[in-house]
Amino acid sequence: MINIYNKFADCKCYEVAIVVDVLRASTTITTLLSFVDEIYITTSTERKEKGVYIGERRGKKIKGFDFGNSPTEILANKEKIKERYMAGEDIILSTTNGTRVLKNLNAEEIYIGAIINAKFVADVVKKYDNVSLVPCHRENTFAIDDFIGCGIISKYINTYMNTEFDEFIKVALELVKGDWRSLILNSSSARNLKNLGYEGDVAFAMLENSFEVVGSYNKEESKVVRVK
Repeated sequence: MINIYNKFADCKCYEVAIVVDVLRASTTITTLLSFVDEIYITTSTERKEKGVYIGERRGKKIKGFDFGNSPTEILANKEKIKERYMAGEDIILSTTNGTRVLKNLNAEEIYIGAIINAKFVADVVKKYDNVSLVPCHRENTFAIDDFIGCGIISKYINTYMNTEFDEFIKVALELVKGDWRSLILNSSSARNLKNLGYEGDVAFAMLENSFEVVGSYNKEESKVVRVK
């Protein structure tokens, strides 16, 4: 059974969950994992030790942090980040909705899903019978960008598995047959990012299957590790 989990907190899921925060935590995490092996996830807005600090609050970079939660900013500074990581510094990411869901989620395996790795995260979970797609949404309100992300991932799961889908998945699958990019571009999340000068991140987040990278969340250690 493949389902979209439709609650915002205290998520009790099946054996496997895919967390989807298209704008922007899942996209940023996947981008980082294209050149580092692990990322520590936190809710803190303070620098506590040496490391590369990446984070946002309401879309804006946290004061005193190295970078915002911006995949395009991460790519532009890839060599700097990679150099510091190879020198032994940890990568620390602090976001709002993505971090909240990861820390409240109960599942045997938790993967990070986005539009930019949709096909590849679907491939990772094809061996499981029960999978929950978990849209992070925005400040406890529905976010169509995350719902669309779940639909695109489900589209690829559908090519790998002959299984049952719940009604939310069926709706999401129908939605992504149309002009889903326009829906994301006109979403409240996208408008907020555009107003902050991050319109490039919105376009980047819609580059379907551009990163053959998948991260797995280790709840005990509060970190995401690259598994593909």
